[in-house]
Amino acid sequence: MALTILRTIRPSPTWQDTLISVREGQRVVFDVEEVWSPDMRDQIAWCGADGVYKHAAGDGYLLPGANVGCLVARIGDGPVFAVGARHDIISDHSGTLFLAMNDNPDFNCQAGKVVAQVILFDPA
Repeated sequence: MALTILRTIRPSPTWQDTLISVREGQRVVFDVEEVWSPDMRDQIAWCGADGVYKHAAGDGYLLPGANVGCLVARIGDGPVFAVGARHDIISDHSGTLFLAMNDNPDFNCQAGKVVAQVILFDPA
């Protein structure tokens, strides 16, 4: 059996508590829609949850190397990983799911929102 939960994610590099509890070994599927804009400093760039195409984040971002503006997550105190518009994982951690925009915490001129459909499957 699966449980589907919708969460609206603000365009912010601050971790947002989804109030969704994930167990180790549980399958979690993400399906994310709508658009937002990361702080590009000198330009405006609207993107979906995959972030700005071919614009890798540098040091100081939540997930260096992933696209600027992509949706990122962490489960409990586990590592940060890129979610993007579609993602399917088997969790290797237990804890609360946190989501955020992959942006620099020192930047504060983001806009828009994305809506994440999080589907939790019963562990095998």
